[in-house]
Amino acid sequence: MSHLDPRLSKVVTAHSSIVAALNVIHSLRTRGIRRTLLFGALGNAIPVLGELLAIHVLKVIRHHIQPQTRGVPLAIALGWYNVGYGTLAAVNGAFNDGDKPRATKSLIPTVALAATSLDLLLDPFGLDVGLWEWSEGGPYAPEVKGPNGKRGIPVLNFAGWIALTSGVMLAYQRLRTKSNATDAAESENGGGPSAERPAALLLLSYYLPAAVWALKQGRRKYLLYSAPFATTLCAALKGRPAAS
Repeated sequence: MSHLDPRLSKVVTAHSSIVAALNVIHSLRTRGIRRTLLFGALGNAIPVLGELLAIHVLKVIRHHIQPQTRGVPLAIALGWYNVGYGTLAAVNGAFNDGDKPRATKSLIPTVALAATSLDLLLDPFGLDVGLWEWSEGGPYAPEVKGPNGKRGIPVLNFAGWIALTSGVMLAYQRLRTKSNATDAAESENGGGPSAERPAALLLLSYYLPAAVWALKQGRRKYLLYSAPFATTLCAALKGRPAAS
């Protein structure tokens, strides 16, 4: 049974829901309804399938956040969309040069690696506060103990992040190529770096609590591990392209 404070569950779920709603509004304004629906469907469906595989087939993780369906919390399902969309926005805002969008081939691995580097900070934080637990622990963050007493995070988790985020981005890019070249370029750029700032800014609500935890716990190494994400986010918020 979960010992997670129900009030924390409510806060986490409310946060994910609010951020998701704001991301949808941003996406509608910068990408239009069709691409908003496309990314929303892919950004939830593919990661949720990964979660179901991890929970019911591999049996490596158990979530404690409520409400949840078949072991997948609403906050986690929305969180995948929020991090995926926000990281895409941050990468676009950081690396686009005026009206020239970042090349599709480099966009996918850049988004996947940036999102995964964020989880190098988020996962130890979530494990420590009891949002989830790993059935057998793992070699990453071995000093962090989950609610079940198991320490650390399996490497499979981060491989999953790369695979699922890449899968979402690849499917999104492939399916949206049905549009003409001009429409596709506008969609990828999202209106330029300044238009991506609001969505990138929403990612701070995920990063900052985990960063504060790392500082308070004296675990600054996790801030270092998440530096690729932080650097990309900072460049996006400043509104000027980073060196690629």
